[in-house]
Amino acid sequence: MTRSSSIAFLVTLALLFSSATPALGHEEHEQQARAEEAARQAQVAAAAGVTATDAMPAGMDHGSMHPSQEPRTFVSRLYRWLGAWHPAIVHFPIALFMVAAGLELAALALRRQVLRQGTRALVAVAAVSAVIAATMGWFAMGLPSGQDDVTHAWHRWLGTAVAVFGLLSWGAREFWERQPTRQRELLYASLLATTVAAILINAFLGGVLTHGAQHLAF
Repeated sequence: MTRSSSIAFLVTLALLFSSATPALGHEEHEQQARAEEAARQAQVAAAAGVTATDAMPAGMDHGSMHPSQEPRTFVSRLYRWLGAWHPAIVHFPIALFMVAAGLELAALALRRQVLRQGTRALVAVAAVSAVIAATMGWFAMGLPSGQDDVTHAWHRWLGTAVAVFGLLSWGAREFWERQPTRQRELLYASLLATTVAAILINAFLGGVLTHGAQHLAF
């Protein structure tokens, strides 16, 4: 294994281990937040004279189903179980793409190409995990039924776009690696920047769906 490959492997391994615990911890926080939101909506529904099931928007809460809505077949239970992994898995492409972009910027600003050696592996792992996270997101939200509100719709399709742009960024990185040219470098940089921008917007939308529109209020 070459020196650059060893650096890339160690960086990727460290990021995976460092991301795993916060991701699972955040999932527990999200479950608690969903339970609190469900209780709040039940109180509002009781005051308005409707049931909690009627008050809950379609696809809003996948972890607090009414007993009558619990999936009964193996396929439906597997479908729900796969969707439950989305909050944990989605942290990996977010962290990896952000770190890769940060290293690329640092290499450019400091003119130290050694900082760029690990980005090839980071972008590759990030692209694959983005596809997995987007797939789990589709399991969590279900197929489009025409009942998605604006936030759900944007989160769904922007998350899918992140997976697509992530794969394109990976391809552009490999394209540039095999024959370095200025044009190929600009293509890779543009796609990576687009991916990171889409991630930031979609992360905010995910926070809105999980914690409410005021979750970043100061």
